[in-house]
Amino acid sequence: MLIYKTKGKITTANDKTNLTHKFDVPDNMRLLKIKYCYSPKTLEDREKAVMLVRNCFDKYDETIVGRPADYLPVKNLITISVNANGTYIGAAHRQSNNQEHIISKAFSSPGFIKSDILSGDWNIVLNVHSISCDVDYTIEVEGEKKE
Repeated sequence: MLIYKTKGKITTANDKTNLTHKFDVPDNMRLLKIKYCYSPKTLEDREKAVMLVRNCFDKYDETIVGRPADYLPVKNLITISVNANGTYIGAAHRQSNNQEHIISKAFSSPGFIKSDILSGDWNIVLNVHSISCDVDYTIEVEGEKKE
């Protein structure tokens, strides 16, 4: 059953922030499946990407080895963390922009604690590590009831 669904846009103004999505999990769930995706994964504007590479080297006072174009593509990176009723459940700090994770007592995806699915207030936090252009995202949470 679908428990939560949302979509949104992350802009460069959200770079290096965390965006919390709150949802309610009903009683008697045995498993949650989180589907998360965002697009685009890379900045397609080559001129802007080269400028961002140059700016990063200037910011960190580094010497560019080779040409800035050697460091392309510039990638967006947004990862997720999950907590339930204020308790940390885990995180998926992965490069993929299309992910699916399971949380249950019997099995949880790598990075997530095997745990009972408690009813109540859950959060999915989007950890915005690097955004070079506007990004659209979707989050879906499906639950399976105990038998």
